[in-house]
Amino acid sequence: MKRLKDIVILSFMFVFCITISAFADEAIKTSVQKKYKETKDICNTVKSLLSEGMNTKEVTKACIELGHDACLVVRCAIEANGTLEQIITGALEAGATSDVCSRCAIEAGVDPEVLAKAFETGLGYTPPLGAGLTPIEISLPGSSPAGGYISSSGF
Repeated sequence: MKRLKDIVILSFMFVFCITISAFADEAIKTSVQKKYKETKDICNTVKSLLSEGMNTKEVTKACIELGHDACLVVRCAIEANGTLEQIITGALEAGATSDVCSRCAIEAGVDPEVLAKAFETGLGYTPPLGAGLTPIEISLPGSSPAGGYISSSGF
């Protein structure tokens, strides 16, 4: 009975967290829409919201989900000194592709090596350990290679 009670409590907590998350997403989207009506420029909107201390990932994600150009949003967020990992994560969660994110970040002046590290950390990628893959030897079955001379006539 206690186990069932724990499951019910966890279920309510899960639903509550999802509901809070949905309200937070809507609140950020509302803030973006309100600020955009004032400035009539998505770049100024992004810069203004980030300077007010809003979450970089959520602002980037909301702007792209509202239909604004992903490349422009990424560049503006970078110009506003947003955290690169959060910008990339927000853009990817909103549906932008990694090639768009990387191209636009480089256009905004991000060093490609810094960008690669941001993709690694932002996406949870860890490079393989060691110098590389171990080589694999490929040969025909048997102890010695078979063959001989090849005729130039094809027979």
